[in-house]
Amino acid sequence: MANGKAENKACPPRRSVAARLVALFFVCLFLLSPLPVGAISSRDSATPEQVGLETDHVGGAYLYNIENDFTVLSYNANETLYPTSTVKIMTGIIAIEQLGGRLSEVVTVTKEMLDGVTGNKIGFKEGEELTVEQLLYAMLVGGGNDAAHILAIHIAGSIEEFVGLMNRRAHDLGADATHYTNPSGLHDYDMYTTVADTVKIALAAYNIPLFMEITSTSKYVIDGTNKSEYRNVYNRNYFVAANSVSKYFYPDASGMNAGSTAQGGYCIVTTACRDGLTYLAVVMGAGADTENDVIYSYTEAAKLLNFAFDSYANITVVKEGEVICDIPVTLSGTTDFVSLATSGSLVLYLPRDADLEHEVTRSRKTTYDTLTAPVAEGEPAGVLTVMYNDEIVGNVELVTTVAVARSEFLYTLERIKSFATGRFFIATVISAVVFTVIFVLAKAVYLHNKAKYKGRYS
Repeated sequence: MANGKAENKACPPRRSVAARLVALFFVCLFLLSPLPVGAISSRDSATPEQVGLETDHVGGAYLYNIENDFTVLSYNANETLYPTSTVKIMTGIIAIEQLGGRLSEVVTVTKEMLDGVTGNKIGFKEGEELTVEQLLYAMLVGGGNDAAHILAIHIAGSIEEFVGLMNRRAHDLGADATHYTNPSGLHDYDMYTTVADTVKIALAAYNIPLFMEITSTSKYVIDGTNKSEYRNVYNRNYFVAANSVSKYFYPDASGMNAGSTAQGGYCIVTTACRDGLTYLAVVMGAGADTENDVIYSYTEAAKLLNFAFDSYANITVVKEGEVICDIPVTLSGTTDFVSLATSGSLVLYLPRDADLEHEVTRSRKTTYDTLTAPVAEGEPAGVLTVMYNDEIVGNVELVTTVAVARSEFLYTLERIKSFATGRFFIATVISAVVFTVIFVLAKAVYLHNKAKYKGRYS
């Protein structure tokens, strides 16, 4: 990586018009159905007691499954809190949106960029030349307040203008209970947020690959500059990096932010992925036990994630190729029916202890009452609907399992039958009968009149 080195973790038969319309309906139904992995919106979230969350130690907490848009736990989500270091998530979003395509661009540090910066700093100097990439890593990995201010002024010309960008972006994301006054998270009584807003902002950051790449980096090396030798920058999120504090390291975690202020307490915003499930965990306003060297933002976030991974899973409720039913087939000389099977699997995000036998039900609907040979293998012929606790959670298309050839003899007989029962044939027969009757009657009248005439003049 330029200007630095990063260490990262981890063919169907003919149908009538009506039949085709019915088939089209089922195809549309299938396409509009939930994705193979889906959340159950009626399922209740967990309580702090179920999770084991020690509410006395945190101001607010949130646990969210990203793939299924499901809130596993929400505690004090709308309580007003100080954002502390989570401010840098928004600063990072704007910085990457503005400068993500110009990572090698050189920024010269000015006195204005460093004025008034306190707290955690990398130690950049006036006149020092750094790339945008180096500053992003310094801010998002090392938590450098000076890097945040340098980027803010480089982008907007002043802290005030950049803060305006931050607040407008928060509003755009629906984070209306959030107000920023600086780009670093230095405490200000006029700067506030909520856990719910922080989740919205964090999800926006999660969808920026470069943001997640940077914040998942455990160590970054800023190469020597015109004012300094090389610097090692370690991630201040102990879930991701174990360079200074290893007891909080969480192997499945990646990205986001952690930090603290005296007034706002400890916070952590992190994602963790295991077995195809990704969770966003947020803990804010947490305390610490200095006597026993415990930071509760980490311990409680770990409880949230452990609960999620232990309690929920992607469970297969329909297997691909599962035979569901048989459907009659006509015009075949070899079989009277063909089996329908599922075209794919259906996987649901469910509690691990879900009672699948009683809570998951299935119903089927075939497109046709009868299929007419020839039938192609894999031909769509119905839909299997799956319900969880009386709520539709997915549909799987049903297809034929084998190809069925047409019997030409039966086909010919069917054509004859169809012709013989057709309107044209029936009309022709009736017309012929009527014509014959008329002819016979006319001939009878003619012969009668002829005999009568002959008798009169004989």
